[in-house]
Order: sequence, then C-alpha cells, then structure tokens
Amino acid sequence: MPISTAAGSRLLTALVAGFLALSPDARAEPIDLRVRQFDDFRFGHDPADRLAFLGGMSLIGPRKFGGFSGLLVDGDRMLAVSDTGMWLSARLILDGERLTGIEDAALWPRLDLLGRDIRTKATGDAEDLARVDGGILVVIEQARELWRYPADGLTIDRTARPERLGRPEQFTRLAKRHGVESLTELPTGERLIVMEGEGTRGAIPALRDETSFAIARSDKWAITGADVLPGGDVLLIERYYGGGIDVRMRVRRLGRDAILGAGPDDVIDGPVLIEADFSDEIDNMEAIAAEVRDGRIILTLMSDDNMSFLQRTLLLRFAVRDPLPRANPLRAPSRA
Repeated sequence: MPISTAAGSRLLTALVAGFLALSPDARAEPIDLRVRQFDDFRFGHDPADRLAFLGGMSLIGPRKFGGFSGLLVDGDRMLAVSDTGMWLSARLILDGERLTGIEDAALWPRLDLLGRDIRTKATGDAEDLARVDGGILVVIEQARELWRYPADGLTIDRTARPERLGRPEQFTRLAKRHGVESLTELPTGERLIVMEGEGTRGAIPALRDETSFAIARSDKWAITGADVLPGGDVLLIERYYGGGIDVRMRVRRLGRDAILGAGPDDVIDGPVLIEADFSDEIDNMEAIAAEVRDGRIILTLMSDDNMSFLQRTLLLRFAVRDPLPRANPLRAPSRA
C-alpha cells in the first residue's frame, strides 16, 4: 500500500531518530588525512635501544586537527584526545605488528558537564586518558578535574555528557602547583596520576589514589604521558626541551612493585628503554599507549603539534625488545 507524504515523512523522521539514538558515532565528522609514512626511525640503529621500530607516519588533517595529548589503542582501534577539546578515533592499518596506514578517521568535539561542545581552554585542556569501568577517564589540567565519559571499549557515547569524579585534596594541591600531565589505572583499580613537574630540579610528584610519592627526574626531562601493562608495570613517555630545536623524547619503565610500595618519602626510578632527539623522527611526544599482542609488548606514541604549522602530528609504533627490565628498588628521596 502506498505511503502518504506525511506518513512517509514521519517514518523517515522516526528512522533517523532511531539511528541517532543507537549510533554513538552519529556526531562524528569523518575526515580525510594526508599521511606520510616512514620506515626508519633513526639514521642508525642504537644498540642501547630496548625498542624495535614498527613503522611511523606524520598526519595532516583539517582545521581543529592536532594538539593530541592522550592516546588509547586496542588492537587496530585508536582513540585520542586533544588539549583543544576534540576527540579523534581511527583504525590503524597493520601488517602483522607493523603500522602501515590509518583509515576511518573521525573528529568531533568533546562535551562538557552540561552536554555542550567544549569551547574554552579551561575545560578543553585534556592531558591524558585512561580506560576505567564503564567509560574513558580524562584528566583536565587547567580545571584540575577528572571526567568520565560513557564508552563501550574505545567507542565513546558521543551524545552523553561526562561525569565529574571526586578528587583527593592532594590532587588539587599538586596539580595547582605542578600541573597534571599523565593518568592511567593500575590493575589494582587505583589511579596513577603524574604531575608535569615544576622547573628542572627535584623529583616529579605522583599520586596512587591518595598516596603521594615521587618519580626521579634528571635535568630538564618532564613526564608527558603514561600507560600501564597488564602485569602492573608502567611505561612513561618523557620530553626534554632545551630551547630551539633541542627537543628530545624517551620512554622509561617503572616496575609494579616499586609503584605499589612507594610512600610519601619515596622516590622511584626505572630503566630508560629508548632516547631520541630531533635528528630522529620525533616531535613534541606527549601520548603513549601500551598493549600486549601475541606475547609482545607493543607501544604506540603520538605527538602534540601545538596546532602549529612548524610541528607535526606523529604516530610511532615500537615493540619492546627486552620485556624484563624492572624499576630500581625504592631509594631515598632526592635532595636536589
């Protein structure tokens, strides 16, 4: 039986409304990316490297693309957050473990606590992500807050507003003084939050829920991202800026026992897996995602281009050659 124009219009409206209600991707804007792949990370292999390079690429996208400071990876899916109030999702194209491309990229605005698109730096300044029960946790530096977004795995419910979580008093105090940069959730269910650190002297403050401790720092290195391995070890990505093009990157590993045993008077440390400078394929590296695939520890790193045409958005992929390095035992606090 033919459907009247009015009935057809109502049916179409109902179908569209149903699709929007069911699809968490409804607000996403698919984007095209210009990709430049590279197969070599450095000019020469450094025998001190504990990481094997598995491909990398630079990405150029439309307006509002860039500034990515937090990253999660699950198999071939990735989710990134920017410090300008945007989400990025995409599918990694893998040849075995090697990164060879990217597709299905989508960019859309993060929502504030009232369900509105974020338009201010105060709430847009996300620094890291963590997977938690029922969603994705975002740490916001300027607001010094933790927001949980409803999600199924790495698929954000893009129409649902986030929930602001309670925060320890020490978090507010430390974040105000030092700036907050890194967030991950330990297998114990505790949150590990690491501050950016102030100046170039002294250890870097960290919190394991409400327990404070510190992470050793050398020279001008600052921690910019963290992720946890299934066994509880934590991988840190760190940045060094000495002015001009004196930009460096390194990855450090902290042992589970050191992290869980640390208290207010303790400074913990761990081995450096790789260190690179601007002669290598790096930029302002801020985000790290770690996972175990077929028994190998795989790391994906991402850079924050600061929305500048002079910088690049990079994705780098590595496998840990040496799966066994452990953090140094707890040692006396640094007096520097």
